[in-house]
Formats: sequence, C-alpha cells, structure tokens
Amino acid sequence: MEKHNTKWFNIECVPHCFKFPQEERPGDAPIPICNKIPVIDLGKSQKNETIKQLLQAGQEFGFFQVINHGILENVATQTLSTFEEFFNNMTDEEKVNVASRKGWIFTGSEEEVKNGVHLWRDNIKHPCHPLDKCMQSWPDKPATYREVVGRYVAEIRMLSLTILELICQGLGIESGYFNEQSEVQLLSANNYPACPDPSLTLGILKHLDPSLITIIYQGNNVSGLQVLVDGKWMCVEAVPNAFVVNIGNQLEIISNGKLRSVEHRAVTNSKEARTSIAIFVNPTPNSIVEPAKVLLNDSNPPLYKSILYKDFINSSKAFGVHTDVIQNDS
Repeated sequence: MEKHNTKWFNIECVPHCFKFPQEERPGDAPIPICNKIPVIDLGKSQKNETIKQLLQAGQEFGFFQVINHGILENVATQTLSTFEEFFNNMTDEEKVNVASRKGWIFTGSEEEVKNGVHLWRDNIKHPCHPLDKCMQSWPDKPATYREVVGRYVAEIRMLSLTILELICQGLGIESGYFNEQSEVQLLSANNYPACPDPSLTLGILKHLDPSLITIIYQGNNVSGLQVLVDGKWMCVEAVPNAFVVNIGNQLEIISNGKLRSVEHRAVTNSKEARTSIAIFVNPTPNSIVEPAKVLLNDSNPPLYKSILYKDFINSSKAFGVHTDVIQNDS
C-alpha cells in the first residue's frame, strides 16, 4: 500500500502561508526542458573529450549530468526509498525532537522562509564525511538508514573526487589540488509533496550553492530542478540513473571565473511527490579559498579576493538559520 505523509495527504488547496509573492512565483506558464545542458558519459575512453565537455558545461551553464559513472542504479534507488520512508513514517515532532538530540537537522514546512511564506518541502541535513565519524549521529529509523545511506555517500564521494580531478586536469591545476578542498560533505535530502497548485509555491527559493560542486540525484523520473539559462528558467531533465552536477561558488572562485555558479530553484508538481538527494562537497571551515595561482598572470588577474571558507559561509548565511550549527558540525 502506498504510504503518505499525513501532514500533506489530501490537501486540496494551497494555504495562504505557502503562497509566494507574484514576482517570486513560478507561475503557470510551461517551463521547457533545457536540452542544452550536457549529459556527459564518464565511461568513454576518450578522457580528453570528457574533460573538454565538463569544462564547456561549467563555463556555459554551471550544470551538467553524468552517466556511466560507476554507481549501480540500485544504490541510488534504495537510498531514495529510504528517504521516502523516513519522510513518510515519522511525524515532524518526532523528527525535530530526535534531530535535536542526535545532531542532524530536520526542517519541516512550518519554518518561515521569507516574509511569512513557507517552502513546500520537508528536509533533512547532516554531515557525511568522514563517514565513520558521522554515521553514529545519523537517524536510526528506518533501521536500514545508516547502512543504505552510508553506502550511497561513499559512492558519491568517489564520484565527486573523479569529477574534481578531471576538472583539475582541464584547468591545468596540479593533480590532487581539490583533495583538501573537499574534506567536508553535507547531505541534504528533500521531500516535495504533490501540490494542488504549483504555480503559487516553491520547494526551494532561487539560490547559488556555497560548495565546490553539488551532486544531485533527482530520482522518480520527475523533474523539479530548474536552472537560470540566459535569463530564463529551464527544467533540468530527470535522466534515469544520472546524477546532476552543479558548480558551486567556491569552484567559481578557484577557477577565477572560468567555471560559473548559477542560480537554480526547485518547484513542485501537481500529480506526484518528489524526493531528491543533494551532497554538497565543501572546503573545511578554515580553508582559504582563492583563485588557483597557476591560473593567474598579467592578462588574467585574480577576480576574487582570498577568503576563509567559514567567513564566506557566515557572511552569506549560506545555510539559513542553521548556518552556525552546520559550521560547528563541520
């Protein structure tokens, strides 16, 4: 039998507190799939061609998708199912109470976002690297959470290091440059219930990611991620067994603007609930983030000032009201 989060089940109209101002609403005009965002095959033997595609995608869109990445499909689908069970089988009160004792963060839809308007989503966040240290503070319900999510996190870390190493080679930065810059990983899983009127609501406001890269599993073959392309919102297609990768602010800085961090948001769906899993690959709080010196010369001066990562996060409040908690956990 299909399970539902009782808080959201059978909602027939959008409550006023979820209706965004007219200028921020997605509206009811159809948003097309962006066919320009590359789907890059990491399994190809022509490594130089793969690197070229990664850099071009990072320069033009700040987004790309990867296939033939080496992660078995059931690793991702089992993780997605585990999060669906987590969101559907515990009340918000249970999640908040347990989270406050265990060290992970649950954000229900009741949290005020902007001028009294709430997001149409539930969310869980927690650190996930180093894995053996972090796992002990993860949820223990469902019973398989730590095993299943732990396996997923380990696979995504390997994928993230592969992608970052290819970007290193493409930019001409020394091998392993990003190893120390990617020592923090933060998992953020979202549940977007079906919404009676998606034109009024948002799952996530438009934003830039404060990461090096973010790796997203959309799952369910239901698209809801939208990216700003040439000033227009476009949907990122939910490609089966693919991972969406987007360039974060820190990689834009390190590449001295060669790779772009672009605005994106999440919208809701009138027919189906959607769950997504994002892993943010971040520098450590005390890392100095600056343009890589090998990229700089008289004709290519630094476009960004050096900054401690924790100062960047704190000044931008990148993780909202939970910024201080996440920084301390890191």
